[in-house]
Amino acid sequence: MNMLGDFLFSILSEKEKRLPFYLVGAGYNFKQDLDPHSRPDGYPHIQWIQVESGQGHVLIKSTNYTIKENQGMLLYPGDPHEYYATKSPWIVHWLTFNGYHIKKVLALAGFKYSGVYTLIHPEIFSGKIHYALNILKSEDSLKGFESSALVYDFLITLMKYAYKENDESVAKSYSRLDEVFNYIKNHYSEVISINDIAAILNVTPQHLCLLFRKVLGQRPFEYLNIFRINKSKDILIHEPRERITSIARRIGFESASYFCSVFKKMEGISPGSFRELHYHRKI
Repeated sequence: MNMLGDFLFSILSEKEKRLPFYLVGAGYNFKQDLDPHSRPDGYPHIQWIQVESGQGHVLIKSTNYTIKENQGMLLYPGDPHEYYATKSPWIVHWLTFNGYHIKKVLALAGFKYSGVYTLIHPEIFSGKIHYALNILKSEDSLKGFESSALVYDFLITLMKYAYKENDESVAKSYSRLDEVFNYIKNHYSEVISINDIAAILNVTPQHLCLLFRKVLGQRPFEYLNIFRINKSKDILIHEPRERITSIARRIGFESASYFCSVFKKMEGISPGSFRELHYHRKI
């Protein structure tokens, strides 16, 4: 890979290597070459490589895949593979991890083999990869244990929001909500009601909730809040002087207090504490 973004590998202690999950490395915003990146003997750790933009060709063992935006590849240790860009710029994020419980958890979640997966919430995955990179950059003596928790959280995210590239039933159900997802992407900063969203598909609010439950396992406004909170995290880190009240308005919350309440419920800390923690690591 040619470096366009940022990356870092862990320096693991023997104690950290005995953890059930541990982080090996993370990379964000990499440009993949047109020349093949080939590993006939595989890689010693599990890799997750997620496409941010562009398109690529992947050969895993004897199976060929096309991989594009909103998809990722999971590569098991030792599996021969090759990948290269077919539509440039092919920008990817990646996470490498291992641990004695990794394969068991992945198998229980239905990820028993290397392959290509489509993502329902790609921004959540990329956010966690960026967070992993910030952890690796920190000088916290306990960052190995924080990284372990992040890997476990990442595995849970895979279980919730990734499905096999050839799973037509999931893809068909998900595609029904494409218009809703696009509407939220373009209008998240506005006041949105359940009736507004239901009208996009010409269904009742009750039927819309059933669709969301079936496809995502969550309510429409849970999805909307996840989208808004992820947008807020980017602002908190990259615009350190922006006031919390202003951020709340920019992402569609009617009050700063409600924004702070939702943020803390989802992230476990307040927006201000999140900014202090991550902005410190960023610099």
